[in-house]
Amino acid sequence: MLTRILTLVALTAASSAAAEADRIMKLPPLPVSATPEKDEAMVELGRLLFFDPRLSGDSSTSCASCHAPEYGYGDGAELSRGYPGTKHWRNAQTLVNSAYLTNGLHWDGSVGSLLHQVPGAMGTAFAANIDVTMAEERMKQIPEYRNRFLEIWGEDPTIEQITQAIAAYEHSLVSADSPFDRFAAGDVFGFSPEAARGQVIFAGKGNCVSCHNGALATDEDFHNTSVPRNPEFLEDPLVQVTFRSAMRGFGVAKEVYEGLDRDPGLYAVTQNDEDMGKFRTPPLRYLTFTAPYMHNGIFYTLDEVVNFYDAGGTEDVFGTKSAMIEPLGLTDQEKSDLVAFLESLSGTEIVETYPDLPDYETVEVAVKTSAGAGDFAANASTATPAAVAETPAESSFSSTSAGLVIDMSSGTAPTAEPSSGRREVIVQVGDNLGIIAQREYGDVLRYQDIYEANKDLISDPSNLAVGTVLVIPEL
Repeated sequence: MLTRILTLVALTAASSAAAEADRIMKLPPLPVSATPEKDEAMVELGRLLFFDPRLSGDSSTSCASCHAPEYGYGDGAELSRGYPGTKHWRNAQTLVNSAYLTNGLHWDGSVGSLLHQVPGAMGTAFAANIDVTMAEERMKQIPEYRNRFLEIWGEDPTIEQITQAIAAYEHSLVSADSPFDRFAAGDVFGFSPEAARGQVIFAGKGNCVSCHNGALATDEDFHNTSVPRNPEFLEDPLVQVTFRSAMRGFGVAKEVYEGLDRDPGLYAVTQNDEDMGKFRTPPLRYLTFTAPYMHNGIFYTLDEVVNFYDAGGTEDVFGTKSAMIEPLGLTDQEKSDLVAFLESLSGTEIVETYPDLPDYETVEVAVKTSAGAGDFAANASTATPAAVAETPAESSFSSTSAGLVIDMSSGTAPTAEPSSGRREVIVQVGDNLGIIAQREYGDVLRYQDIYEANKDLISDPSNLAVGTVLVIPEL
């Protein structure tokens, strides 16, 4: 009984001291705009597609290859595996609760939402490396998929619908039943005294809450916390190949990226020296299942993470280290309690069974072999959708997401002759919305404004037709 009373006293005191942390860390409802309206049939289709490697160039890599359920929807490696022949230079972040993020995805915030992340990953050379038309035609040759698309959308598979389905599945990956959530809801005995004391450290002496606040325990801002370099960055040739290729795509100067011994973070997107080494504050929910930690996977345990911050980080290589990173002077007990609190932010593990995937089957084609060209065209035009596959669009998929900044030409893109005083640009080879937004505004995330102003002209935001005249909204 005495133990129970002492526990209640400790929890009550901790709760009072960290009431503000309770308030700012309660998980709100999912934002309606995060993904399409949830539809169970769409989620289930997205689940199948998420695990299907046929949505990659050589049919070896699925979304789950880098975001596997058994690794917390990351991939368990320090640096993500990437597409065969490549090796990523960053750690794969979890997809759990990613639909809540509002300031871009990825460590550098370069992709606006799940609806932009999916086609971007599919088309990127070091992710899935597949062309839009190839992805669509593969789906059409799998009867079960084709039927599911017809039932949901009433038409054959398109990249937009593939994207919506996968994003809907990712949207469903939510963790909001942690011991902390139960404690915040009034279940004081579901929260250990160690975690309660750790919450006080988190909000007070540790000053963790200065960056790790809000519903996901992230301010969604960018900071340089002086995370040490991962040796693999320089020692693995494939990491260097992928990193340098991506930096070229972002438009980083050769003399800059060839002189880097670590990831420049947000700088790659902005090319602003003040952003060197800055990364988005990672959410802390579900982190028990997502080791290793940091943008380069350099720490394998939460004890290592706490010790790193307690020491005040490491050397300020870029000269942009956050002033909030300074020695904390935590005792061993305080460190242990802080780890207990961090662990309390993880709910029940999301256990997913890898699905059995449907097989390919050749689509029958009604061919009138004795007909002339005109007769064949007439015959084909009257064939049913089940008999003749839809003609793919005559365009190729951009090898980057809408948020990846690529400048394949020198200077600026041609500007169209304005109509009615509006500013307009002409889409060039290699352009995507992210490139144009960076070029016109100096802000890659403004691609959403350009898209909204030109929705009637853009059928696929990740694959702009060369020569299209786009309206550029006012700054």
